[in-house]
Amino acid sequence: MKPSVIAASALILSLSFAPRALADPTAEDRAAADVLFREGRVLIKQGRHALGCSKLAASQRMDPMAGTLLALADCYELNGETASAWATFNDAEAMARKAGDRRRAQEAGRRAGLLEPQLSRLVIEVAPEAWVEGLEVRRNTKPLDAAMFGSAIPVDPGEHTIEVVAPGKTPWSTKVLVEPEPGQRTVHVPLLEDAPTPAAPAAPTPERVARASAATSTAPAASSWSAQRTVGLVLGGVSLAGIAVGAVFGVETLLKMSEARNRHGCTNDDPPRCDAEGVKLHQDANTTANISNVAFAAGGAVLITGLVVFLTAPSSEAVPPTVLEVRLGPPARVGTAGLSLRGSF
Repeated sequence: MKPSVIAASALILSLSFAPRALADPTAEDRAAADVLFREGRVLIKQGRHALGCSKLAASQRMDPMAGTLLALADCYELNGETASAWATFNDAEAMARKAGDRRRAQEAGRRAGLLEPQLSRLVIEVAPEAWVEGLEVRRNTKPLDAAMFGSAIPVDPGEHTIEVVAPGKTPWSTKVLVEPEPGQRTVHVPLLEDAPTPAAPAAPTPERVARASAATSTAPAASSWSAQRTVGLVLGGVSLAGIAVGAVFGVETLLKMSEARNRHGCTNDDPPRCDAEGVKLHQDANTTANISNVAFAAGGAVLITGLVVFLTAPSSEAVPPTVLEVRLGPPARVGTAGLSLRGSF
């Protein structure tokens, strides 16, 4: 490190502990800023300049002071960020002059003057033919004002990324390495190329139409199973339910007739000859027998219909809409029954 920089840093350290120029922050803000400032100075003495600068910058945001700005500018210079240091010295001079602190103002101005000849600069040139409506140039992701184009702007040494975008154009970018020495680098923004337009879908040719039609005509019809054959399966399920109902009532009929004969001595005459309880059982048996007969008959009819519907379903052609109505239920009175089946296929 140069002796002149060491001496200047020592002077900055003595000035940075002077009273604050502003008094707007709260007591808590000032306390936190003091802690950050002291930690930053310790880190700088340890050679950890980047982290020390971040501490000082945070302290300045919480409690703005000309002394902190001087220390921050000195830290930037020690870290090789010459453009940031030069700008911060200028800010410190302006703040000190506003606060009437002549000593700080003179020191900040002196340091800025010494640093200015050492600045590295970057020029971004946008030729008139490269200018289009909506053009945007970014340096390290930050958009630049068009007034900066063509000007030698101080930048910190290191790698900088230049990006250029515009509506309807293909983005362009480049990286430029700025050396830590006086001088300037120039980046020329080229004429952006038109962005590729999305390809329009190809118009169907007669050959494609013919192939699509052939594929459609040879494909098996999915509706042949989902319509008529499905109806056939449903009818089969309904028929099984009817047969099950008939079986239940048939068994109940046999049990009632057996009880009437064995326990009440009823004969098979019509009407039977036995006591009142036996006559009642005999009548109930007749009712359950009628229901069983109706259920068996309806279940068998529906089963036959379901088989016909299923077996006659086409295998490769679309099936027209199918309408089916089945009504099955116990008779309204003993000795009567009803079954209604209507459909079209």
